Amino acid sequence: MRNEFGLLIGCVSRYFFPLFLFSVFTISTSFAIGPNNLGPNKFAPNKIIQPYFDYTFIADDNMMRAREGLIKDPNNLPASQFRDELLKNNLSDFSNRFTGGVLLNKEISRQRFSADLSWSYNKFERFSFMNNDFKRAIGNWDWTLGNRLQGNMGVTFQQSLLPMLFAPGTKVIRTEQTQFFNAVWSIHPRWNLNAEYMRYTLSTGKNNPRAANLDRTENRFEGGIDYITPSKNTIGVLFRYIIGDFSSAPSFDPITNEPLSSNYDQKEVMAKVNWAVTEKSRFIVTGGWVERINASLNTRNFSGFNARGTYTWNPTEKLGVTINGWRLTSAMQNLTTNFSLNTGVSAIPHWQVTNKIRLEGDFSYETRNFDRLTGFFDNAALIGTNNTFRNATFRAIYAPHPTLLLSASVYHVDLKTNAPIGGFNANGVTANLQYVYGKQ
Repeated sequence: MRNEFGLLIGCVSRYFFPLFLFSVFTISTSFAIGPNNLGPNKFAPNKIIQPYFDYTFIADDNMMRAREGLIKDPNNLPASQFRDELLKNNLSDFSNRFTGGVLLNKEISRQRFSADLSWSYNKFERFSFMNNDFKRAIGNWDWTLGNRLQGNMGVTFQQSLLPMLFAPGTKVIRTEQTQFFNAVWSIHPRWNLNAEYMRYTLSTGKNNPRAANLDRTENRFEGGIDYITPSKNTIGVLFRYIIGDFSSAPSFDPITNEPLSSNYDQKEVMAKVNWAVTEKSRFIVTGGWVERINASLNTRNFSGFNARGTYTWNPTEKLGVTINGWRLTSAMQNLTTNFSLNTGVSAIPHWQVTNKIRLEGDFSYETRNFDRLTGFFDNAALIGTNNTFRNATFRAIYAPHPTLLLSASVYHVDLKTNAPIGGFNANGVTANLQYVYGKQ
């Protein structure tokens, strides 16, 4: 395990994170980044180092997300444990995930730093060929300069198993790295200027031909201005420019064998509204015009409306619901080289039964539509052009002690698609235990 942490820190050492790790014991943070995004101000302020442990158990009746076509005729698959199990009609499995990590957080003056270093081992009982390690490192500096300038800068690094949505039964370990810097300048009590730069890199390694075409680097630049009303609501405008580079893994026209590029430029002009409708409800909306230009094929270009909205309502102190709606042009989870037009809605109700018991739901419906040229760049047999995802989850959370969190959930997820290989259905249960030393 020491070797795993050594590799983790070595990967992050290419950036400014080493200086941050050295400084974190004597400088920084307004919030602590913890397991499952436990959120700000949840940890004892005098605890600079906080170890944590997390265990998750999953039972799923279609763990590998095997498609209908594969279940009916597994012989189309290459020789593998996945094919052998499908021939026996074995779809279900159990997984155990063990995570150990440490939170580093410190605050001096108005400069705040935080870090989260963790290592996980994911073990599958039946599909043992999918066993994998998960490594993560996160660092953040929440900085303040004077009375009018503040922002964040940070890095993330993680190695994890590629989701099996478009790669059922395929083990691909992807490495994701992000560096970002943002700032907000209060030029007037009623006006804020904001800007951000973010660089995202995805690599699937050289020995994964199934996913090599996913490798990419994305640079995002954005800036905007917000007006703050006397009641502290905000209205603003945002300008964003994204450069997508897939040059490390070019695709080829299957007819002419000419190289095809997934590189793209995307421009966005968005309006933003963050408004408290009442004391118990608020809505946040970002929406506007998006233009996406592909480097090789004009038919893959997009120009149209994108938007995301969130409405929260808390009728009582214990009851609440969050409703989300979206129409976005993006490659969800970066699982394809092509973008899809994703339209969906979700509802997340909750009931704080007691101070220690909470019940939650998560219900979503989304369509993801790709263009007809998906097969030039991705596996069209798995992706298709029209996809509909449905998800329903019910979760119970119990916190017997501030340092301990227990939860259990049941879920259903399914995919309906026009892909030749068909969709899938999956049902499962999860159980989770978290322990964070020093949590208040």
